[in-house]
Amino acid sequence: MLSSRRLSAIIYIVTAVVYLGVGYFLGVHHGFLLGDALSRVSAAQSVLFSRDPHVAAIGFIFTPLTALVQLPTVALSGIWQPMTEFGYSGSIMSALFMAGAAVQIFGIGSDRALPRTFTLFITAVFAFNPMILFYGSNGMSEAPFIFFTCWAVRRLIAWATDDDVHHLAAAGIALALGYLTRYDAVAAIAAASILVGAITATRSAKHLRWKRALLDGGLIVLPGFFAFLGWAVTSWLITGQAFAQFSSQYGNSAILQQSGADTPTEFVPGLEFALTSTVMLAPTLIPLAILSGVAGWWRHDWVPLLFPLFVFGAVLAFQAYSYASGSTFGFLRFYILALPMAATMAVLLLPPRACTITKRRGKYAPRQSLSPDRFPESPNRTGRPRVWSALTASALLLALTVPSSAWAMSNPEHAPQEYGLGAILAPEPDNVSERKATEHRIAATFSTERGMAEYLDGLDLPEGSVLADTVYGFAVVVASTKPKTFVVPSDQDFTAILNDPAANNVQYLLAVPNTGRGESDALNIRYPTLYETGADIATLALEVPNDGENQPEWRIYRVLAEVED
Repeated sequence: MLSSRRLSAIIYIVTAVVYLGVGYFLGVHHGFLLGDALSRVSAAQSVLFSRDPHVAAIGFIFTPLTALVQLPTVALSGIWQPMTEFGYSGSIMSALFMAGAAVQIFGIGSDRALPRTFTLFITAVFAFNPMILFYGSNGMSEAPFIFFTCWAVRRLIAWATDDDVHHLAAAGIALALGYLTRYDAVAAIAAASILVGAITATRSAKHLRWKRALLDGGLIVLPGFFAFLGWAVTSWLITGQAFAQFSSQYGNSAILQQSGADTPTEFVPGLEFALTSTVMLAPTLIPLAILSGVAGWWRHDWVPLLFPLFVFGAVLAFQAYSYASGSTFGFLRFYILALPMAATMAVLLLPPRACTITKRRGKYAPRQSLSPDRFPESPNRTGRPRVWSALTASALLLALTVPSSAWAMSNPEHAPQEYGLGAILAPEPDNVSERKATEHRIAATFSTERGMAEYLDGLDLPEGSVLADTVYGFAVVVASTKPKTFVVPSDQDFTAILNDPAANNVQYLLAVPNTGRGESDALNIRYPTLYETGADIATLALEVPNDGENQPEWRIYRVLAEVED
């Protein structure tokens, strides 16, 4: 029989290959790309290949990890252009992280020495869930965030079993890295540190209770605190804004306001939307949690169950509150942690037979010996049917998340970013319905921008000839084989060139309508009438209708050599 380590390696390789294949099929072959993923590729490209390459070009709207880890693959774009043009470097990033998340789900079961077939089944159901397949292949931040939270939860479950302090240190590092991936990791860090502190307090002698609670809780919170502080200080020193995601003209709050996003006007309907999205992805999550809680209480093994409830649950609650309060979008992907949460609950429904991950059992580890030959609460044959009933029920309940997730992804109200997959997976060329037309527009997003990049590349322009903001222009820049042609906001001389394009040898301006998100475009801020009239500094060279959904109609202006006073 293969060891758990070798089996983990096989799981990692198989799932990574599958995700990479899906990423190639959707992204490179069909051009189905998501904006946030492509913008991260653009940020990595700016670090290496812009007119002014420097690490700060990574940007401070998103946390940096997802773009930074793409630098090696983006560096290969000179050899294979789809790395940037179709965002395949992002697909590689998400595939490697989501494969790691599958290994962590397998690890939760193997750490507890559960039946191998059961653990592999749970891992497969999680790894090949349609939502996991999609976000394991599209370059978004969901994959690394799921990996880091699963890694943290796995270590915290092990700590609850054997009291090994190494697990707390690993969990703290995992959550800190999670913060450098997504801001909502703050909720997971807070929940995990409070729970660890509370458990330690109940275990310790009265005179040492709070001291030990602070020490153990600090192992969770301090790595995240330093990640939070380091990123905020770095952003403030370079941009003057500690939290650009919330205060910048390019940040989330500004995007919501500019785009007129459909956010709830009342708190309760927003919560209902969030709950519905969660249930659509994992309809058996609540039954799994209840059954796992009852089983854990009966066998005196309920403490490990608290960690997936608190860590995953805190992020889901944070997302629900954010949407209900009108501070984020109504995207199905924000509730994707319901899937690893359900998988973890399915594993914890069964009793442990061992704790195989421990390096040093702590003072407060359970005293009973866990035998790999039998479940602790089943010392005789009469207990076996209960175990196998739990195993079957757990597997079946989790398996229901696969069809439910597929159905959720086809719902345009709850899945505005995913349901466009229907244009690829079920094209129906003779269907002329409005929904099918919208699917095709979503699938064609950024095809126009790739055409613009090809057109500009064909002009064989010198370096610094095209001025563009990256509000929308990132999709043009990232598709270009000559990114140095563009002057973009991360260039340190961007403002000077923006103020006098002609004097700085700029030949073309990329203009978008001065409405919606276009209001934050630096060219529109400096020249409010640019899109309509050329603002007396340029003349219209080309108008480009857009095939994509919610994408602007472009106008390419040629800069006048001399500007009249």
